[in-house]
Amino acid sequence: MKHLRWWPALGSVLLMGVVLAGCGGSGDSSGSGSLRLINATQTHASLDLYQNSSLATSATQIDTISDYADVAAGSPTLQLNDAGVSTALMTTSTTITKGQHYTLLAYESGGSVKTAVLTEDFAAPASGTGQLRIYDTAIDTGALDVYITTPSTDLATVSTPTTAFTAQTYAQSSSLMAYAPGTYRVRVTASGNKSQVLLDMPAVAIADQQIVTIALMPTSGGILLDGAMLSQQGAYTAARNTTARVRLAAAVSGGVPVTASAGSSVIDSFAAAPAVGTYAIVPAAGALNISVNGNSVGAPASTLKAGNDYTLLVYGSGTSAVASLIGDDNHLPTLTTNTKLRLVNGLTGTVTGLTLEADFTPIASNVLPAVASAYGTVAANSSMELDVTSALSSTPIYSRSDLNVAGASVYTLFMVGDSSAPQGLLRRDR
Repeated sequence: MKHLRWWPALGSVLLMGVVLAGCGGSGDSSGSGSLRLINATQTHASLDLYQNSSLATSATQIDTISDYADVAAGSPTLQLNDAGVSTALMTTSTTITKGQHYTLLAYESGGSVKTAVLTEDFAAPASGTGQLRIYDTAIDTGALDVYITTPSTDLATVSTPTTAFTAQTYAQSSSLMAYAPGTYRVRVTASGNKSQVLLDMPAVAIADQQIVTIALMPTSGGILLDGAMLSQQGAYTAARNTTARVRLAAAVSGGVPVTASAGSSVIDSFAAAPAVGTYAIVPAAGALNISVNGNSVGAPASTLKAGNDYTLLVYGSGTSAVASLIGDDNHLPTLTTNTKLRLVNGLTGTVTGLTLEADFTPIASNVLPAVASAYGTVAANSSMELDVTSALSSTPIYSRSDLNVAGASVYTLFMVGDSSAPQGLLRRDR
């Protein structure tokens, strides 16, 4: 790869001040700027954009970009609605300069629609070069490393990231980076962890004097990333993640081995249950294969969805073992002094609904077998007490009073094994 040089650093910027490079197009001199919309949301199939209560663009489909619309210069109020619906999904105000070009990037984080206004009027780079920059909206994912290489480069051979983002509460942008025209590979990992690629864009083409911005956006699970590739005043290409994160929770009784894979990608393998593993990144299209003590177990009816986090719970005993796919939400709590906590009932035998209390505060009640409770939010505590009770027992079936539960984190308490001798396994999911 011929990486020519770093452009002068632009530094970190807030959502409303993102700058994209580019050339071409014509401005408007009648007191307006030009604005277009990218629908990079996960669940809103079509969006209408309003400026100062007037419809600017209509029915922008998911993973597409609209044409430019004239928007009043100054500080217009921008509003997004589901197409044909009067209720606003979000509103924001931004500065529009007469004759300038902008793109409104609409994405989702934690179930809410958010936006970034991106300007598109940088001068073209010198002949023989293109420019690339990375814009990170995925606040919940935390610190990231970005590697820009030739398509065939083994990531294990790359010593340092091309650019990096620290954990922040606002969106950030890299500097503009100059590259020789060609095709590059962009891979994003958690900071300092090349073993898990959160987004892989294997073929990012940069043409002569073209400027490309790649936006990183959160997915439903809270960790993996989606991508958006935009050429200034030009084409847009969505780069959706094709993977999911899955961990194996082997809750079966009897101390037997349990293994699981998604297609040819191993999720985990335990010599003896019960055990709960760590997340593995696997192809979302891969069929789930589960084995208990050498016997195949039927896959859950639900299937993996790209960008999501899951717990593959295998419970029961012997040839009657069953698998259940549980969705995980690894978005962090709003306050850094809080933690998210839930209960998974993976017990075998005579089982009823379970109740979880944290420091004597109810978190979940009547959690049935093979079910995960909703997440509860509690204040972090260096000596938290957790108690799990069952209608079948006059005393807690699990009780710990010395648990150091950190803030800004997510935990799951798994109740596993036979109901006659239940075990509790507390895992920090994030």
